[in-house]
Amino acid sequence: MRTKEFFMRLGFLLPMALWGVFIFLVLFGIIANSFGAESSFFCTVYCKLGIVLFVAAFLSIIYCQAKSCRNLE
Repeated sequence: MRTKEFFMRLGFLLPMALWGVFIFLVLFGIIANSFGAESSFFCTVYCKLGIVLFVAAFLSIIYCQAKSCRNLE
């Protein structure tokens, strides 16, 4: 595996993916609030959704980059 290329790609793509998830959650929160979501929604569903999305984005970026860098050799 090309470790230098892996970490360069990871350093570029991971912040972009997590920023995209963050922007999605902000917009989702604004829309949910405008439709009358209360604190019980934000403390249960919204928090769990955010954690799941961040972990999924993190793991999928690492997996895809590791697979891509491994296939380059």
